[in-house]
Amino acid sequence: MQNRNNQNIKVIDVSHHNGTIDWAKVASDGVKGAYIKLTEGTTFLDKKSYDNYIGAKNAGLRVGFYHFAHADNDPIAEVNFFLNKLGSMKVDLPHCLDLEENKGKTKAQVTAFAVRWMEYIEKKTSITPILYTGYSFIKSNFTSAVAKYPLWVARYSGSNRSKGFANPGNTAIWNRWAMFQYTDQGKVKGINGNVDINEMDLDFFNSINTGVTVVENNKPSAQLQQGDSGLAVKELQQNLTKLGFDLSQHGTDGQYGNETTAAVKAFQEKYGLTSTGKADERTLAKMMELLKGISNPIEESLPKVTSLGDKYSFQVKAKKDIEVYKYANVTENFRTIKKDTIFSVYGYTYAAWAVPGGFVQIKDVEPISVTIKTGGLSKDMEAEFRAFLKNEGIDSELHVNAIGNPSAKITAAGLDFVKVKQFLDKKGWYYKQ
Repeated sequence: MQNRNNQNIKVIDVSHHNGTIDWAKVASDGVKGAYIKLTEGTTFLDKKSYDNYIGAKNAGLRVGFYHFAHADNDPIAEVNFFLNKLGSMKVDLPHCLDLEENKGKTKAQVTAFAVRWMEYIEKKTSITPILYTGYSFIKSNFTSAVAKYPLWVARYSGSNRSKGFANPGNTAIWNRWAMFQYTDQGKVKGINGNVDINEMDLDFFNSINTGVTVVENNKPSAQLQQGDSGLAVKELQQNLTKLGFDLSQHGTDGQYGNETTAAVKAFQEKYGLTSTGKADERTLAKMMELLKGISNPIEESLPKVTSLGDKYSFQVKAKKDIEVYKYANVTENFRTIKKDTIFSVYGYTYAAWAVPGGFVQIKDVEPISVTIKTGGLSKDMEAEFRAFLKNEGIDSELHVNAIGNPSAKITAAGLDFVKVKQFLDKKGWYYKQ
């Protein structure tokens, strides 16, 4: 899986074990989000959850809740308990299933529990959940049935526990993490003692980010209706778009305004539901039913995707608000990336860039230029380099130092950048960027 990156988002996770937290100081220490323990099993409510929610929200942090699961329980009962205790608190981050103990259950049973838990909460809330687990737990306790959900993985370094690994390692189920908990011995202003610190992948963050609604010391309305905002609204809008309902004016902005109300009414009228413009449980359930029925394109008919991996990935910037599509033939758009958002590309087809979880059209983004500096080049090496640039049609100037060590600089973007790196790697020549 991918390495950590200093552009990623700093997120902490906390519970009553962390005591009383000064959330303003936490925010001042570069923390942008917080996962708060809410419940465990079917009986335990974290006594600090609401105070932490109010404090984190009022400090301007993105907030989400996690549920510590017992795999020997009924997953439906656990979800209902979690949602009952969630009440009218609003989230900015996906609901999290924390599953790190198998309770003596088999791999198939643990997987079935996880899938049922996550499918049910998605049906009830219209929010795609995230799965938290330990790296060593994955291989023995999960099958690929959980791969459709984003991964929050924990793994700590024995030799440097506070700094942590650059990446958690690879798995047979996921090839990327959405969040990486790299230490349980972190230090953050406003919290006494150690705290779990995570990196949230920037692209994943951009896919769910709707901004933060600051609240006072009262609980906001839980009804999905006009005037609401946040992650649940954003996913509602994404689902409406998938099903062909028009949101062309504001898109999936996470704001429940006139356009979203009209789209919900149109959906309800089309499928024989009471036309209120409010996304009630029956409306959300009907959406989930229809979304499951959307047929997937035959894999053989899709354009071939050339993978770049982490090593040759590069960054692009959205020229406008752009759609992200589920398939390589740019069909079934499911979320929007805002104008000027910078994100990474990990592969490509003839017309689309592969990004985490989907594809964007090449024409909708602008590759960001990167300067590469080589080590010393002999005259023969310089000549070979220039010949390569000419043959590949790379219109980038190679600048060679005239004095001292004859190193060179070249600035390139997109696939030209990839080709230059691949050439230098093939030749075994030193470079840095």
